[in-house]
Amino acid sequence: MTFTIGSTDITPYIAFGGLKWSRNDVDGAAAGRTQDGTLERDRVAIKYRWDITCRPLTKTEQATILSLIEPVFFSVTYTDPVDNTDKTADCYSNNFPSTYLIRRANGEEWWNGLTFPVIMK
Repeated sequence: MTFTIGSTDITPYIAFGGLKWSRNDVDGAAAGRTQDGTLERDRVAIKYRWDITCRPLTKTEQATILSLIEPVFFSVTYTDPVDNTDKTADCYSNNFPSTYLIRRANGEEWWNGLTFPVIMK
């Protein structure tokens, strides 16, 4: 499986086990339980989300990823786990923490734990 943001394949930057998919229902105002406890569904949309955790990254690799997810919306191509087909969608991301890991003797700096959601628009 590959995971592409824009034209950049970010698969090599993803940690082992660092790709989590979820389906989220968006319910309308009529959703909820009635007085007798009956559930009323008012699903108005289904949204898909990927939560991505990266392996340790050099500062250059991290800058590459952060620049890809910085725009308000960006294009993502992925393999849909529901029907096993490649799909492209407009997405957004928010809240992407990372921890400074180390500066090696040769001056190379590394970051760890960059995580971010990719949410279908």
